[in-house]
Amino acid sequence: MGVMEVIKKGFGTASKSLGLILILIVFNLIFNLASIPLAMTSGTAATPQVSALALILSLVFILVSIFLQGASLGLIRDLLKAGKLELGKFAGYGLKYYLRLLGLGLLIVLIIAIIAIVAALLIAATIPLKNTVVTVIMSIIALVIGAIGLYWIFLLLLTPYAIICDEIGIIEAMKKSTRTVRRSIGKVLLILAMLILISLGIGFLFGFGTGLLSAALPVRVGQILIGVVNSIVNGYLGVVMMVSFMVFYLGLVAKEKTSAEKVF
Repeated sequence: MGVMEVIKKGFGTASKSLGLILILIVFNLIFNLASIPLAMTSGTAATPQVSALALILSLVFILVSIFLQGASLGLIRDLLKAGKLELGKFAGYGLKYYLRLLGLGLLIVLIIAIIAIVAALLIAATIPLKNTVVTVIMSIIALVIGAIGLYWIFLLLLTPYAIICDEIGIIEAMKKSTRTVRRSIGKVLLILAMLILISLGIGFLFGFGTGLLSAALPVRVGQILIGVVNSIVNGYLGVVMMVSFMVFYLGLVAKEKTSAEKVF
């Protein structure tokens, strides 16, 4: 399946998932509105209480997002395979895949942390030497390590889809994602780049219009308007992105299965 066909199907299927989109919009809206009172005004330092509340809100947002990701991917898988979206299974899917997706997230954070620490230590070790050449060499090595780390993180892009579609564990899903992305790295990059560009374009158009409108409104009303618009855009585009990669992943799985059957 071509890149444009995948994205086209992503938008087309998203239009049939209005119930799921609405759930994501409400989720985003709740947290956007909750964050407004915590937003710092220009030139005002945040108090420890505000910082603590912001940190708690961010943590809750992440934890709930994981639940929503599992639920959404489960429903999207069913929609693409069976042709119907059953919102009654939303909570069940969210709970079913929660620990695996949480574990995946923690592993990725750990990998990023290790890469960042190694790169930082390499650079820090050269500072006492006061040798420009050594510092440059170590900085280049640190950048290479960082680039390799980003590449490996990119290879894990399809891991959530492997977990949901193949009903497998974290490590096995990571291995499958790595193999799958490597075999189709050009298409995966193009799909990701196209979706990001489309999202930026839509976000800019809505953001520009909302910004102009909110400038004529009281500050708090303007913030609420921006929060509502952002929630709608992010909810819709979130489903489009999940559907697009689910379509792509299921297509690859079907192709691999067909190839295997031909061999035997």
